[in-house]
Amino acid sequence: MSLRHGFKAEANRLAVLMRRELELHPASPLAPARLAEHLMIPISTFSSAISADARIGKLLTSEREAVSALTVHAGPRRQIWVNDSHDEGRQNSSTGHEIAHALLQHPPGPAFDARGCRHWDGDVEDEANWLAGSLLITNEAAWSIARKQLSPDVAMLRYGVSREMLTWRMNMSGASGRRDRSA
Repeated sequence: MSLRHGFKAEANRLAVLMRRELELHPASPLAPARLAEHLMIPISTFSSAISADARIGKLLTSEREAVSALTVHAGPRRQIWVNDSHDEGRQNSSTGHEIAHALLQHPPGPAFDARGCRHWDGDVEDEANWLAGSLLITNEAAWSIARKQLSPDVAMLRYGVSREMLTWRMNMSGASGRRDRSA
């Protein structure tokens, strides 16, 4: 992952700013759905659209790993669609990722290239991944988890994240090293 200089600190500042706008402490858990509502970005689930298009059912069953979430653009408006066959932690990460694209003002792009392959801009996706992690667990939150010596299960439940996200944010924030030094 190659992010532009200063982006990681910028992402944490933006995640803290979003908490302030919601009147939350920088280390408080942040529900992505609450942030989306604050940003006036509606969220819908794949299962709510099955009656409109039966092919969506495959994304909830046999092809459930194909798409975690996506944003549909209609002019300046965005709508996030989340694969609700995934567990809560993954849905929160996926929603956070789509919100990150909005906060970073990433322009919409085509879903597929001229050959019918999925279009992928690695730099844009890396930025959205990093900011999504920061939105879910700020550096301040990770340091609080370490300082309070919360078990992974308690921290996962409190912040609504997967074990993978918790581990990644604890490592990337430097909080794992703080926890190890204090033990």
